[in-house]
Amino acid sequence: METITTEAKLTPKLLEELENIIKEGWYTDRSEAIRDAVRKLIMERRLSKEGRNIVKDVEGLHG
Repeated sequence: METITTEAKLTPKLLEELENIIKEGWYTDRSEAIRDAVRKLIMERRLSKEGRNIVKDVEGLHG
């Protein structure tokens, strides 16, 4: 899979927390951790959008 390098600016506290997660063995490096975080953000947004659409559908049945 092709990858593209991008820059991310983190606060010192976020970087410290990220490094701790890596040291604990959850990820092998920063790139892996950041990719996983982006995947989770995308999935969360998709699920949130789907949830809003379901609510609209249900409201339409009662409206």
